[in-house]
Amino acid sequence: MNAEVADRVVDLHRRLADASPVGIAVVDATNPTHPLVYANQEFCNLTGYPLSELMGRNLRFLQGEDREQDQRHRLRVSLERGEPTRVLLRNYRKDGSLFWNEMSVVPLKDAQGFISHFAGFHRDAGERLKFDPRAGRDTLSGAHQPTAMAIRDDRLTGLFTEAYLEELLKRDWSIAQREHRSMALFAVDVDALDLYNTTFGRAAGDSTIRRVAHCVSGCLRRASDVTARVEGGSLLAFAPGIDAEHALRLANTMAERVRELRIHHPRCTVLRYVTVSVGVATLVPGANDSPAELIEKSRLNLQKAKTAGRNRVA
Repeated sequence: MNAEVADRVVDLHRRLADASPVGIAVVDATNPTHPLVYANQEFCNLTGYPLSELMGRNLRFLQGEDREQDQRHRLRVSLERGEPTRVLLRNYRKDGSLFWNEMSVVPLKDAQGFISHFAGFHRDAGERLKFDPRAGRDTLSGAHQPTAMAIRDDRLTGLFTEAYLEELLKRDWSIAQREHRSMALFAVDVDALDLYNTTFGRAAGDSTIRRVAHCVSGCLRRASDVTARVEGGSLLAFAPGIDAEHALRLANTMAERVRELRIHHPRCTVLRYVTVSVGVATLVPGANDSPAELIEKSRLNLQKAKTAGRNRVA
């Protein structure tokens, strides 16, 4: 490719990004401060900042003083590991107004295979969530509702909640039906958590749930994979485009990685460490199938794993 053609390709890519209806921001992965090196016009429109005031800055400034957000931790860990992720953050525009930023981040590698940049794709999720983030009111009916974060962000683990997972699953379900792709659903539960809480206290139990949740979530690395905490030490996760054989390998990896944490659990009759049981189900969705059926199947398989002795996959 000669220089003139290369310049045309670069110009085409830039015009394509600038025309995107999604906010695009690229940061330098080789600099520990992750300064912004590119943003398209839609990202500027979303944040209210001109490009000149964004360039060279770490985009965490968009959270202002609102730093206590669990999904910030999820984002930070993914950046440190060089893994794709999807998070929902409270961000603030230049005029101080709050908006829900649904962000997908992917690593970009250079010719040698090293991560040189991270690209973020940003959407204002406020309209889809249909909540006033300040007042906690349903903007359609005016009725008092929990805030959007309480519904979609699990404060204990930084993962999504079951409600948000189900919303994303319905969206991906339609795509899987249209494209005849397999869907995999994982139901995960910490074994003998009640005994652990009795032995070490609730605070220690919560810490263990967080560690296990991030361990399980780390086994599902694609941006399309979603993990949520249901309640207690119970998790749900789904992965589109995964067949039964691959799903079973992933489920066994989840159980193995949790064992490798070696979290001491002296009263557990399975091992002397914290373990999980996993129920996995896969399906190529047909016209008469529903996401609820796949979730129920995974939970039935989880119960089989529990009944069979725990610390195993069904």
